[in-house]
Amino acid sequence: MDDWIRTPPTRRLLWAALVLSLVLGVVLVVVDRQEAGAADQVGVALTDEQAVEQVVGSARKIVAAARLRDAAGSYSFVPCETESGPPYQAALYMSFTLLQRDWVRYLNEVASAMIADGWTDAPTKAEHFGRKLTGGGVTAVLQRNLDVPGNATMRLYGECRNISDHRNDDPAWTEVSL
Repeated sequence: MDDWIRTPPTRRLLWAALVLSLVLGVVLVVVDRQEAGAADQVGVALTDEQAVEQVVGSARKIVAAARLRDAAGSYSFVPCETESGPPYQAALYMSFTLLQRDWVRYLNEVASAMIADGWTDAPTKAEHFGRKLTGGGVTAVLQRNLDVPGNATMRLYGECRNISDHRNDDPAWTEVSL
């Protein structure tokens, strides 16, 4: 009965278990280091200027790529959490003229121009039959303006990496030329 451990099938099984344990241990260490590196990269804070440039620069590129007419916008810092404290993200709201009566088709053309410029459709859907796209750390929500039928709106949200205190910003919204 004590010789079962010395049989060839048992030895192969023990070696396989040992090798599998070593492989899984190495994989665990490698994956853990990769996730730690990604967390360090995401954790770098953005200055106010960098956060603003993230959304304003993106908006200007979109206006040029999609040839938007009468684009106007303003930005502010909004809290990422439900509280009013840090971290914050820069948010830019802009409006532009719909150049066609078929607003769905036109907004799809705008989204197609954005995709051609490097944006991708976001995995979640936008509200009010709009489109949600992401690019360069920015999320864009594109939809028809329900209050002004001849206009569309786009909201751009930067990354939640600004740790400055913006609770008392005056003015809260800053207009920009696009």
